[in-house]
Amino acid sequence: MFRPRVALLTAIALSAVLVGATALGWLLLPADIQRQFTGIQLATLVFFVIVMLAIMLAVGLSVVVVSDSGVVVRNGLRTHHFTWPEIRGFRFTADDPWAYVELVGEPETRPLVAVQRVDGERAAAAVDTLRAALARGRAT
Repeated sequence: MFRPRVALLTAIALSAVLVGATALGWLLLPADIQRQFTGIQLATLVFFVIVMLAIMLAVGLSVVVVSDSGVVVRNGLRTHHFTWPEIRGFRFTADDPWAYVELVGEPETRPLVAVQRVDGERAAAAVDTLRAALARGRAT
């Protein structure tokens, strides 16, 4: 199983900063200004904070799982299962922000957000592992 290390740590840190800054900003407002906010306005603020947290954590919690039948890829909220016969290969060039799975019969690729360039050698090792698993999957 592969997860993005830097993206996850960044998502956790930024989530903590966002929640802390929102709470501190609210607490630093004078009481008479706090009373001017309606319930709907406060709910809207909470809603947008939750949406921002969900987006950051969805990227940080992306995952690639290798199985005997192929790979399961969760990018954000979407999960895909690609069997070995569907996979043409894996791409991870120096210009790519993350790895990609190349599918047979499709000109486009699908991102593997869990394998990110910022993870350096760890990401390169993950792609090597994926390529080895593909070779084993094709052999069976």
